[in-house]
Amino acid sequence: MKTIKLICLLLFLGINGVSFAQLSVLRDNGTGSPIMSNPYNEVKGSQYIDDFRSGTLTLPNGQIIEGLQIALNGFENTIEYKMNGSLFAYSADKLAGFSYVNSKGELAEYTSEFVIPTQSKKRFIRVLEKGKYSLYSHDYKIMVDDPGATYGTQAAKVFQTLEDLFVVKDGEIFLFKNKSKDLQKIFGEDAEKIPVFEKSLKLNLKETNDVRLLIRALNQ
Repeated sequence: MKTIKLICLLLFLGINGVSFAQLSVLRDNGTGSPIMSNPYNEVKGSQYIDDFRSGTLTLPNGQIIEGLQIALNGFENTIEYKMNGSLFAYSADKLAGFSYVNSKGELAEYTSEFVIPTQSKKRFIRVLEKGKYSLYSHDYKIMVDDPGATYGTQAAKVFQTLEDLFVVKDGEIFLFKNKSKDLQKIFGEDAEKIPVFEKSLKLNLKETNDVRLLIRALNQ
């Protein structure tokens, strides 16, 4: 009987492989803000950048929590996780970062290391390339009027996904803009190489993947 009670207790306390030690770390460092209900029931689309997936949280002290079901709320810019039937959220000033394998099978790694210039505050941004020039993506959601709403009805809202790219050089973060003066400010003398790479690699710098290829080339 004692064995059965112990197993039940383990099942109740554990979640998706999260160990007792990790649960203790979460408790000791604050479990995050509890989310009582979804405030966006009337908004079309999802506030999340991706579905809930098994991932890893990295606390400011470097401790790691694995095996939680997590998702990035792109509207609030908080990482939410499920535990014991409840939903909790961490903001970028409470968490060093997180990671998970996305729907494409790629490791999506996020950091809150930088105050981004478009927001003047820390945000969770995705690591795309690391090196002399590091590239990050700020994926976020805004709420706009639904263009498909029937005329004359009460205005409906829908989530729209946007993206800003940032380049970090020598610890300073810049918003990436494909304009000569902005490229010169970020890349200095290396800006002269950009038209060459654009031509040889057939790059369209309006596309995120092509900007990644440019940064990779500049880092070589």
